[in-house]
Amino acid sequence: MKDAAPKLNTLNIAIVDDHNLFRKGLIKLINLGNVQNRYNILFEADNGHELQERMKQVPFPDIILMDIEMPDMNGFEAVDWLQRTHPSVKVMVISMVESDEAILRMLRLGVKGYLSKDIEVEDMHRALETIANNGFYYSDTATQVMNHNLNGAMGKNKDVAY
Repeated sequence: MKDAAPKLNTLNIAIVDDHNLFRKGLIKLINLGNVQNRYNILFEADNGHELQERMKQVPFPDIILMDIEMPDMNGFEAVDWLQRTHPSVKVMVISMVESDEAILRMLRLGVKGYLSKDIEVEDMHRALETIANNGFYYSDTATQVMNHNLNGAMGKNKDVAY
């Protein structure tokens, strides 16, 4: 008699982006690879203010997929608020903004993932699973920004003993 494969915990996901078509497309992409029924889309929000309203009731999402550029309350403000009020909720940024400044600012705010909106379906699922299992997932661009800035900071402190 074969043992049944262990059931994976459901990941509750929220999507915060001001573009309705992108949110709906992202939901479709997530569901395309949802062969184990692991992902549950809890809610969508247009901006940080709507996110605040949705976060007044449980259940809370495990992972929030967050854009940066949104009206009323942008992604930076929303992540800052989440870190103060719901620190256990993991945030993965999905944005077209890939400047060093934006990536570093989000990393300093404590996001657990950073992806470009120009990704493949497999990248989305890999990122969700990696964040759920390991705590973080960063695109090649975000990793390069981290390495460049870390190496730059280390280079300035060559004489410092650790």
